[in-house]
Amino acid sequence: MKKININTQSRSYDVNIGKNVLTKMASELKESDGEVLFICDKNVYDLHREKIISLTDSRKHHLYLFNSSERNKTLKSVELIYKYLKKHNFSRTDKIVAIGGGIVGDIAGYVAATYMRGIQYYQVPTTLLSMVDSSVGGKTGVNFLNVKNLIGSFHQPEKVYIDLAFLSTLPDREIISGAGEIFKYAFLSDEENYLIIRDYLLKILLQRKFHENMISRCIQFKASVVEKDEFEKSGLRKILNLGHTFAHGFESALRFKIKHGEAVIAGVFCSLIISKKIGLITDLELHKFASDFEFLPVNTKVFRVDTENIIRYMKSDKKTSGNRIKLVLVSKPGNVFIDVEVTEKLIKESVVELSELFESV
Repeated sequence: MKKININTQSRSYDVNIGKNVLTKMASELKESDGEVLFICDKNVYDLHREKIISLTDSRKHHLYLFNSSERNKTLKSVELIYKYLKKHNFSRTDKIVAIGGGIVGDIAGYVAATYMRGIQYYQVPTTLLSMVDSSVGGKTGVNFLNVKNLIGSFHQPEKVYIDLAFLSTLPDREIISGAGEIFKYAFLSDEENYLIIRDYLLKILLQRKFHENMISRCIQFKASVVEKDEFEKSGLRKILNLGHTFAHGFESALRFKIKHGEAVIAGVFCSLIISKKIGLITDLELHKFASDFEFLPVNTKVFRVDTENIIRYMKSDKKTSGNRIKLVLVSKPGNVFIDVEVTEKLIKESVVELSELFESV
């Protein structure tokens, strides 16, 4: 088992990675006082029933099955969980455990952050995307008025347990979605990291080989950023949003008919195109990046969406200010620019050029 310690301003906690790490969590929870609510993705429960039942095998443990989708990531779903907690007399000394992907982690984390002004919660990510990104860092939230994560809070988990065995049952689209979130990390460090990430992603998509080292690499980088800028005040944490303003625009405009990581793939490539258009990278460099990652599939739904609609949702994104769209852009791996204001014209052109780019690589 590999252990990564994350030290933030509000809490220090461990991320435990490996096979069968859940036995450690189960033992810890059984020894603790108080009630525990396991909020579990229904699909995960169906696929890993015996494992989940073994975790919840205690009179103090409650199982709440959640139909995980962006459409259900709402205040209405939060309210139903509040009602369950109140009905079963949960107090501030009790705990919540999120078992599922990023949607379950976000909604369970938001409930934990707000119920009685905050109770402890544990993250058990079961998708590649949630393992490498959303389970750590403390961002929680729900969608509102079709805008991604418009309502939320910062609330760090008590601990994170990553069991690689969950990855064996992931469908292909979930693998691609996770690869999309890993993709952004290729541009956030240096050239060596860029090449390592590229090679890892090839093995993930072509051979379905998941490496503990790859997951820990992503988490360690994110931890190094979050520890310095937990609440996104200094601007450093914004680098983790590479491709995400575009991604949230794509997701909302398409009524969440594409996966988050699929939207991030398109978003990162659109950000690279804009980097080229404003002179941060050359046309040759753009084509090199596209060629290096041409094995990442771009969901063609993004080519058919109305760009005016994308822009409308991008302006609603919580990272914008004064109705101005600001992006994270790069000039080379590790050289990242935040809060770069771009025009609507550049946004529209980048979406059009995205389809043309992949016809030429």
